Amino acid sequence: MPPFSAGRPLPTTVSLSRRRLLGAGLAAGVAGILGNLSACSSGTASQAGSAAGGLTIGLTYTPNIQFGPFYLAASRGQYAPDVKLRHHGAQEGLFDALAAGTEQVVIAGGDEAAVAASNGSDLVVIGGCYQKYPVCVIVPESSPITDLAGLRGRSVGLPGRYGENWFALELAMDTAGLAEDDLDIQEIGFTQQAALIGGKVEAIVGFSNNDAVQIGLAGTPVRLIPIAEQIPLLGVSIITSRAVLDQHRTELIDLVTASAAGMTAFVNEPDAAVEATKAYLPDLADATEAAKAKEVAVSTGELIRPSEKTVIGALVQEHVGDMIDFLSGHNLLGEVAITSDDICDPLLTVS
Repeated sequence: MPPFSAGRPLPTTVSLSRRRLLGAGLAAGVAGILGNLSACSSGTASQAGSAAGGLTIGLTYTPNIQFGPFYLAASRGQYAPDVKLRHHGAQEGLFDALAAGTEQVVIAGGDEAAVAASNGSDLVVIGGCYQKYPVCVIVPESSPITDLAGLRGRSVGLPGRYGENWFALELAMDTAGLAEDDLDIQEIGFTQQAALIGGKVEAIVGFSNNDAVQIGLAGTPVRLIPIAEQIPLLGVSIITSRAVLDQHRTELIDLVTASAAGMTAFVNEPDAAVEATKAYLPDLADATEAAKAKEVAVSTGELIRPSEKTVIGALVQEHVGDMIDFLSGHNLLGEVAITSDDICDPLLTVS
């Protein structure tokens, strides 16, 4: 399972594990859950007020080298002294802690934030991280599938029809002129790596800096097939709530600026990123594990700075608008109408 969310981005008021909720087939009941909880969660004073003791940055799931930009920024004292890092528990929803005030910032997919906002969550994207979308179609290097059109009639594995993997497959099908019935889509949970290595599926939808790297390290060379030439989706970003932003804009500007500095160091110094990650992931004391982590760091760095002209940490409001149009056009948004002005407020000063 990738450390950055790849599950259904439920509204922040839902505390159920996304995997448990999906596995139990309760998707149809989400609207009712939200209605019952909205009265006690719509107030935002507790969200903003809890930041009085400092800002907490939520890092999804378990420690991983992919969070190296934030580990580096913290280890080098680039954040204010009262800024803390916190990893989500396995059973915690992506934006639950932000809604509860346990966190004031979350590092997660901007597209998942948009979907959650359209379901009533108080979310706003304030900074960029991945400037290149990480999700792609992955096949063994020996596969006869060489382009997206080659997926016709093939088995394609992904966690399920939700989250960034599903958004990416929707776009890939658009690009190739394919419909769902043209593929054998298999919902396999977060087992893409094992499924592809074991030949259970012919292709997977996964992350270039995680699934593809790990499969290669396991001894199966892979081919990455981009999902489109221009991708109207927003990957890993820096996200907060409007309530926190309204009360702590100055502190958040500093946080986004420090995070961008951490991203820059991460790209330029992958060995330093591995060292900083050891404080959170002791397994990296093993030289073999450290070498594997460096490969992931280098691949992740290519997403943060895909070209020398990339402005690290930038967030382009026009791109957010394109994303909303795509998600809306594929019926992936909820009932709350959102615009780029609603969910995007770039805080990084770009000269």
